[in-house]
Amino acid sequence: MKAAIRHMMRNRRRTILTLCAVLIPIYFLIIMFGFINSMVQDMFETATRFDTGHMQIQAEETAGSGSSLPLMDNPTEAVEALNSIDGIEWSTVRLDLPALASADDRTRTVFVRGVIPEEINPISNMADRMVEGDFLTSESSGVIVGEELAELLEISVGDDLVLLGAHPDASLGALRAPIVGIYKAHDAAIGRMAIYASLDTARRLARSDSIATAIVIRLDNVVGPQDADLMNAKADELRAVLPDGYQVEDWLELLPVMAGYMDILTPMLVIMAVVFFGLGALVVTNTLYLSVMERTREIGLILSLGASRAYVMRMVLAEAGIITVAGAFYGVLLGLAIVFGVEWFGGIPLWGQMADYMKEMGINPVLHMSITAGQVLLSAGAMAVVAMLAAWLPARRAAKLEPMEAMRYVE
Repeated sequence: MKAAIRHMMRNRRRTILTLCAVLIPIYFLIIMFGFINSMVQDMFETATRFDTGHMQIQAEETAGSGSSLPLMDNPTEAVEALNSIDGIEWSTVRLDLPALASADDRTRTVFVRGVIPEEINPISNMADRMVEGDFLTSESSGVIVGEELAELLEISVGDDLVLLGAHPDASLGALRAPIVGIYKAHDAAIGRMAIYASLDTARRLARSDSIATAIVIRLDNVVGPQDADLMNAKADELRAVLPDGYQVEDWLELLPVMAGYMDILTPMLVIMAVVFFGLGALVVTNTLYLSVMERTREIGLILSLGASRAYVMRMVLAEAGIITVAGAFYGVLLGLAIVFGVEWFGGIPLWGQMADYMKEMGINPVLHMSITAGQVLLSAGAMAVVAMLAAWLPARRAAKLEPMEAMRYVE
């Protein structure tokens, strides 16, 4: 150990280079994890807050429903079962119906989403998306439409819209509803298709006083996909208390796009980590190999004085170990300083088209960073293992030197 420290102090430039080869990959991986975690959490929060929830109770699939969600004749039993378990932050009953929307001689295929406005207002930003008119109330008999649909049907606030319900499991219903507002959708496809109404209005369209298609649920203490175990446990707990005829859809089933994104993201992170670690390993191997070459005569002298080959190998590995531990420590320290520093100042505000796009998607246009202890340990531990493996080849070469040949070595 003393010999290793002495040699590191004698070749400080090379020591610093090797230390940086360990530090930099860890630093960049922590920064990468920080940004990616935050982006995934923002996407997850936006989708689950405004659309799917963390899970949903639905009626079991039946033949003949096609692409429409099956209807629950009366969700009261399911709501009572939901109220019997802990850890529920918020829930609401919803009714989604396929329909035809007509204004004069213009007709479009749409879906009508019946909601309880007072229940969704605390977590939804729909009221802030209104560009004309007002958002819904439970007493309202009107509907709100997207800007795109309003343009296609050439309608505006105050006009009447004729809706024809088309759910295969519901009675054929027709409804004339006034347009009370126009909203700006985060996606043009949603703006062309989605009509929002109060739950009572949607039920009148289906000619029923009690049906629903889903109970949308959000859980306590869920931040993002990393809390999948908690969400899965709650889904299993809910399945155990639900009466027959109901099913629980978890977040992976409700958000297939998010699941696909995670499937792509994981290999990308692995590839980037392999690149960083590979470059770091090459630098560690190169610098230690040069160090062994420079010390060939010194190592030959040590061997000739009776030192074992294992001792020589431990000496080189000790040098690599000290540098690796120091590099890992400072890499973690620097990476966490950036992550916590960004959060301390409230994130990194975006501007221009990127900020406008994120606002339209319902995402706050501020880049945050978050990191888990597991990701920090993975970054530091993996790099440390790679660095020590990279140091094994120079250490093995040093241990195999023949004392007499090594002492005659001339650089």
